[in-house]
Amino acid sequence: MNCNEVRELLSLYIDDELDENEKLLVEEHLKTCEECQKELEEYKKIIQALQEIPDEEPPLGYCKRLHEKLLAAEAEKSEFHEPNIKEAPAEITEIKRKSKSKISRWVKYGSLAAALVLVFLVYGMNNLGMKNSKAEMSYDTAQYNGATEAPAAPAEIADYGFTMDGRGTSEAEESKAKYDNQYSLMSAPENEMKIIKTGSLRVETKDYENFISNMTIEVQNLGGYIENSSSEVYQVFENDDRLMYGNHKIRVPQESFYEFINFIESSSLVKIKNISETDVTKEYYEKDNKVKNLEVQEEHLRSLFDKAQTVEEMLLIENELRRVRTEIDALNISLKDIDDRAGMSTISLTVDEVLAADFNLASKNNVWDKSKEGFIMTVNSIIRTFENLLIYIVSVSPILIPAIIILVIVLVRVKKYMKNRHKL
Repeated sequence: MNCNEVRELLSLYIDDELDENEKLLVEEHLKTCEECQKELEEYKKIIQALQEIPDEEPPLGYCKRLHEKLLAAEAEKSEFHEPNIKEAPAEITEIKRKSKSKISRWVKYGSLAAALVLVFLVYGMNNLGMKNSKAEMSYDTAQYNGATEAPAAPAEIADYGFTMDGRGTSEAEESKAKYDNQYSLMSAPENEMKIIKTGSLRVETKDYENFISNMTIEVQNLGGYIENSSSEVYQVFENDDRLMYGNHKIRVPQESFYEFINFIESSSLVKIKNISETDVTKEYYEKDNKVKNLEVQEEHLRSLFDKAQTVEEMLLIENELRRVRTEIDALNISLKDIDDRAGMSTISLTVDEVLAADFNLASKNNVWDKSKEGFIMTVNSIIRTFENLLIYIVSVSPILIPAIIILVIVLVRVKKYMKNRHKL
């Protein structure tokens, strides 16, 4: 449901006279259209303003006097024959005159209320896009005089008031529907699917350097590359043996994804393995069709810009061109990202190096050596503790020293107060 259809139903929507389907369609449109929300608010303000107009009270005793005179006139009417009805008493004439005066007064107030409604309505329409009506009128006149039949503007430009052939609202809406049907039927190609493959593995190896070297060669042979890699030593032994740990992000062509997974599984011990495939074909071609639609709209806008005759028209079309171009660029970036992720699969690999199992008993240090090492470690631990304590005290001294001074002053005053109290 477009904006024009919703605006025609707003009055019935406010009066709660729509059926459930129409009401749901209007509410769904209002959630996404700020202009229609503003117009609904304007309608509500107008209704509230009219409801706040006080009722005109009749003069005191008017109803009673009118009732008595009507009864008197009815009694007199029954006493005369039909030909004498024209000879109405002066009182009835006065009643009619006052009734007409009262009716004319209400007509006057009703006219003022209608004028107020019209003012609010015109103001609301101006806020909802009618500022472009002047550009539409001037451009329609020039186009109508310059050619017998001009092409219809794109649907999104028609919403801004750029109707090129001076047709009525119904014809403009029909043209917009044809435009939408023409460019929304672009179907996705059937020759290529967009599947994003990702993998996450955690493996263990006994020779980290050799495993990474072989993995790098395999990635290059498959036509891929290592996007980022980090390695670190997480354990060192007394004989200078080291255990390595690393995280690697690898990109390989989609068709080689499972071949690389099989290589990792055959050359290491897999501890954790997660594989996912996401089909983004529909999303990709929907965005691609939208880009094509926007490019067609951009061409129409550029042709309109070349034909613009006033500065106001040029500024309006230029703003719309900028909006369309920005949307096209954003969609193209998204399409390139999908192409990249679908063409090159991503594998996150975590590698842990582990020691080979050795069941031979190693010679151990004697008791004296162990005792000496323990004593040295204890002394070093005590020294480090005092060093850390000294560093902490020095670092907090800007706060600690004033706090100690304040505490001493408080203690002295409390002690003095308690001493004076005992004397009393």
